Amino acid sequence: RAEQCWCPAQPDVEEVVRDSTGRMVTWTGPGFARVRDGAGLTFHMDNVPYPMDYELLLRYEPESAEDWEVVVSVSSRALPTSPRCGNLLPSEQMYRESLPHSQRYLLLSRPFCFEPNTPYEVTMRLQRASVTQHHPSAFILIDSLVLLPRVLELPGFHGLDAAARREELERYRCLEAFRMAPPPNLAEACTRLVCSVSALLHGGALPCQCDPQGSRSSECQPQGGQCECKPHVLGRRCDHCAPGSYGFGPLGCSPCACSLEGSVSQLCDVMSGQCRCQPGAVGRQCDRCQPGHWGFPACRPCQCNGHAEQCDPQTGSCLRCRDHTAGRHCERCQDGYYGDPVLGSGQQCRPCPCPGYPGTRHYHGSACHADEDTHHIVCLCAPGYAGE
Repeated sequence: RAEQCWCPAQPDVEEVVRDSTGRMVTWTGPGFARVRDGAGLTFHMDNVPYPMDYELLLRYEPESAEDWEVVVSVSSRALPTSPRCGNLLPSEQMYRESLPHSQRYLLLSRPFCFEPNTPYEVTMRLQRASVTQHHPSAFILIDSLVLLPRVLELPGFHGLDAAARREELERYRCLEAFRMAPPPNLAEACTRLVCSVSALLHGGALPCQCDPQGSRSSECQPQGGQCECKPHVLGRRCDHCAPGSYGFGPLGCSPCACSLEGSVSQLCDVMSGQCRCQPGAVGRQCDRCQPGHWGFPACRPCQCNGHAEQCDPQTGSCLRCRDHTAGRHCERCQDGYYGDPVLGSGQQCRPCPCPGYPGTRHYHGSACHADEDTHHIVCLCAPGYAGE
């Protein structure tokens, strides 16, 4: 399998996942690669276990009822060294295939000979079929590239004594089960044969190597070697967080819980859990407005007439009005002061001279205002006092 090794060619490729309400969740790696019409992907592989022919299987999911096509090339910087793959010609490294919108996988028309200890690049260019001009809003989702060994070439399936094994492979369609993701439950005969194929490919049984932090025990399933993972942990060895989670550690991983309204996607940084925020949203989950704004998810600036920077994130009421102002928008003077604090008026709040000033021993008023005609200050006297 090579499904976790894709390297997107930005900016025409992005990584996407589906949440629990999505129409399909068939991805097996960190997410879909969403490839724009005319763009491509490169898969890097260096984990081939056995020198032999492998079928190349591409899993995909169209976003519309359009057929696509793909041009695939296989290359390596190292020359083949094994007798099995040593006669490969450059002309055998190119494929041009159709991707019908009604299908979910493509088995390339011919196999390719891969060998161990050799780095390979499988590069593909994708575009809509039967069109001459690329469309910037047309995409296809690529799930994974899988290498399926041609098991009938393995030593255990040669000769007359192996006829029963070959017959069981064909009768129960064991190999076809691995074309879709996830594969269906295998027949008992297939389970036994797959274990035999794995042992032949790897020269014997493989150790579980369950990650001590991400797995519940050191034991794994006899078929496939899957360890039992802690919450939100994935991988055969339980060694990384599932898509949409972060913080790999002794307790497993935690859900990203990115805000649907405030984040770009449901994926977050696998270490910090920081979601990718839409403009104007902040917070680890992108679930609130940036400072000086309110009304998430439709964040808008606080209106405080220049007398405060912050407002209530839900109501927009200004917090800690300065300059002796008060009100939802710091739009009036607080009691004991007069003036017009609205931004642009050119005035400010000044203490009421009734007489003295608010806070002094000689102040006997409770509020004041400027008379519109005379502009004289009219005091509202405290109980027991009278004005002139």
